[in-house]
Amino acid sequence: MSTIAAELLSSALNGGLSFMGFVRPGGLVGVRNHLAVISTVALSNRIAELAAQRHEAGHGESVLQIKGDFQRGLQLADAQLQNQVIEQLIEHPNIGAALVLCHDRRSAQAWQKRVSHKPVEVLAVMDGEGVENSIALASQALERLSQQLRGQERVPCPFSTLTFALECGGSDASSAVCSNPAVGQFVDLAIAQGARVIVSETAEFIGGEEVVRAQSKSPDIAQAIINCIAITEARMAQDGDHYRGVNPTAENIEAGLTTLIEKTMGAVCKIGNAHFEGCLSFGQSPGGPGLYFMDTPFFSPCSITGMVAAGAQITLFSMGVFNPSGNPLTPTLKLCGNPQTVKHWSDGIDVDLSSLITGEMSLAEGGNQVLQTVLDTANGLVTKTEKWGEGQFIIPRSLPVF
Repeated sequence: MSTIAAELLSSALNGGLSFMGFVRPGGLVGVRNHLAVISTVALSNRIAELAAQRHEAGHGESVLQIKGDFQRGLQLADAQLQNQVIEQLIEHPNIGAALVLCHDRRSAQAWQKRVSHKPVEVLAVMDGEGVENSIALASQALERLSQQLRGQERVPCPFSTLTFALECGGSDASSAVCSNPAVGQFVDLAIAQGARVIVSETAEFIGGEEVVRAQSKSPDIAQAIINCIAITEARMAQDGDHYRGVNPTAENIEAGLTTLIEKTMGAVCKIGNAHFEGCLSFGQSPGGPGLYFMDTPFFSPCSITGMVAAGAQITLFSMGVFNPSGNPLTPTLKLCGNPQTVKHWSDGIDVDLSSLITGEMSLAEGGNQVLQTVLDTANGLVTKTEKWGEGQFIIPRSLPVF
């Protein structure tokens, strides 16, 4: 074990890990201090883009754009979930100040009542009375918000203030023996420090029910997770296929995985030896430290959106073949143990774990390499997904839009 790895492990076991973060009202801590423009409906997306571009061109300061296919006309649970997720994104600790952009005045008035204590302004595009004027008003708001960010500085923060999202994609055999187990090693260290960890993608737990039973704090928690798995499997089987015996994802088939259960047993290695503290709905925040399961679709940008909305400040994305998923709000660490993927996609991978295959690195050293990169990222290291601007915000729908 390297000297750095040994020091990190000793520090972790003694509860001494910390990082330099941004403290928000209420005690939340960010690893980034974004100036953000948040479009609450797709109708205002373009104005948000143009205002951000104008601010960046005029001030040389990046603006994080949070936008998606956020819709009008949603009903019941879908409308509630969309509003809940947008509100949680505004409140996210990685945002230092935000312009909330709406289409109409009534929506702006409603969002004005929901805004947080952090620097936030709410504007309605329709108040601009012209495209150019709307862009100008939004740009002026970004300038005012930017000035309020300038006094915010990083301060020492305990590791226990962090929440991590776990994701995997492009799975192959190396995922099960390299990147996912290394993440599992990190998870054990993170939870020992009092951090929160969220794992999602319900379909990736099909066939892993016994692991869930063995690694849940109580039978009730295990049953809640297993119920989510059963509902997802029944929904997937509506097309006539039974996915325990097949693998529905083309890149996983090409990478050598033959069944969904093979993929599942590799994926569950991400949770290490931790026990589930609870079962969360999409975007629901953990109630305390420890490991949590979140019921989400298996599409990576969607599942990551749910975990980011729940407060995750950093995402760990384990892969075999390359996957470009991420999230603009939460720095995403790409971890890979496939030597060919590392060779060809080195400009998209943050942690090279391929030495695990050759035996040049132990699993403990792999976990500590993950930990070191997490700490560097929490302190401001720019990840590859941030460099390339990868990632989307996607919220699941259950009902048609009228």
